[in-house]
Amino acid sequence: MILVDNLHKSYGPLHVLRGISHRQQPGEAVVLIGPSGCGKSTFLRCLNQLESIDSGRITVDGITIQGGPSAQAPEQREQRRQLRLRAGMVFQSFNLFPHLTVLQNICVAPMVVKGASPEQAEKRAVELLAKVGLQDKATAYPSQLSGGQQQRVAIARALAMDPKVMLFDEPTSALDPELRDEVLGVMRQLAEEGLTMLVVTHEMQFARDIADQVLFFEAGRVAESGPPDQIFSYPQQARTREFLSRVQTR
Repeated sequence: MILVDNLHKSYGPLHVLRGISHRQQPGEAVVLIGPSGCGKSTFLRCLNQLESIDSGRITVDGITIQGGPSAQAPEQREQRRQLRLRAGMVFQSFNLFPHLTVLQNICVAPMVVKGASPEQAEKRAVELLAKVGLQDKATAYPSQLSGGQQQRVAIARALAMDPKVMLFDEPTSALDPELRDEVLGVMRQLAEEGLTMLVVTHEMQFARDIADQVLFFEAGRVAESGPPDQIFSYPQQARTREFLSRVQTR
């Protein structure tokens, strides 16, 4: 489902991603951990082409993006558009339209981007609101919701595009513990249903519970990877051990 080969990304002199390679099968949940500034969020943004790549190759569900001079070719622009349709993303901030109701927030992208009829979009939106436990909030506005509720709407909005892959960039970092659990509960359900997921998080217990594989990022590289039991109980790298000893004693 996801194949990344030797991915590099720089911002001027700052080399953020230094040869990342990754392979992920359909239905797998992969969690990215590591210190702030190590490239985790940039990696997700490259995967769904919010950021261009300098070199390397990304393939998601058969759609391939190539870095380098060929990236500006007309056919690559269409490839980027197709890749974005396949990779839904949920951010730290909720980014809901404040002037639209919850239902309208979920319906707008399928109608505008995919040409769904209002009836089709609304039917799907109602189903997704039930999935995230907010079926009674369809006519509410974002300002009338808690942070956890807004983030669950953001998840429903991303799912409304029927993505092949869901990317979560620290979706609970702005929430207090009770609201955080609401969002993590929805994400656990999606993982159990077999949705292909890539999750950046500092929630170590959540990572241990849902991940098929954990990647530890350090200075723009994958310093260590493996199943959660190995990473959290028997890390092989000293830097991984040091990071986990700090975050797990907070």
